Amino acid sequence: MVGKIDLVMWAKNGEAFLPTVLKRIDEVIPHENVCHKILVDDHSTDRTIEIAKSFNWDIYPNPRGGVPSGANEALRHVDCAFFVSVEQDVVLAKDWWERIPPYMNYDKVAVAQGINRSTEPTLRKLDEYVHSRLKPSVDNPILFGVSIDNNIFRTKVIRQLGGFPNDCPVCADTILVKKIVYETPYKWIVNTNVVSDHIRQSIKAYIKHAYTLSKLCARTPYCANEAAQPPISMLRLFLTSPMRALIVAYKKRCPKLLYVYPAIRYQRLKASIEATVKRKISY
Repeated sequence: MVGKIDLVMWAKNGEAFLPTVLKRIDEVIPHENVCHKILVDDHSTDRTIEIAKSFNWDIYPNPRGGVPSGANEALRHVDCAFFVSVEQDVVLAKDWWERIPPYMNYDKVAVAQGINRSTEPTLRKLDEYVHSRLKPSVDNPILFGVSIDNNIFRTKVIRQLGGFPNDCPVCADTILVKKIVYETPYKWIVNTNVVSDHIRQSIKAYIKHAYTLSKLCARTPYCANEAAQPPISMLRLFLTSPMRALIVAYKKRCPKLLYVYPAIRYQRLKASIEATVKRKISY
């Protein structure tokens, strides 16, 4: 059995969701299995630190800002053989503890996780459609559902790889899974039957978030995020998005997807073009 684990989280201005997220963690993960609760705060200006302390989390400052820096600072304080990461807007599935950590009983598993779906009804329909089409492989999960927001890690493997990759502020998860699958004898397991909730307040907020991430993506050779694709590829995806939206809207019985899906594609195309122009100017 896994036994004791450390809990880690990296957060920035998470006041709106933290009480719900932290309460669920306490409900799902048995208290007797938790050694340390480690939260790395990225210079929050709200009540993030106060809320985390009220749930008995230890707080550490993010030295450089961003997810890779926060994840590595959290890793620095881990002293258990396994650690669990939960992001500030992910509410763990109630069966997460029973179904995910047992994978670590297999010596060649480095990381195991469930998937997440949006709490916003229209976006959840889109998530369900995507998940129904993509069939993951236990041996090669790279193209499906990889994240670092509801995971259990084998600490020694992550440290042997030098921690969480900082090549890209967006693609730390997809770069890390490539390193594990291609450079080590270990596996990264994605259980698509364990579904956590990804809190999304509105479609507008999600589209803005997708746009921001697309602009931030460093587009390194290691990125597997969609945002890493060149503008011409993003243009093709946008031009075909109305037809895809029609198919998805029909299959999921959700008319809103007729305009939501193309809107998401447009914002990602726009961000890709802006990021490309910015890089060329900087050269």
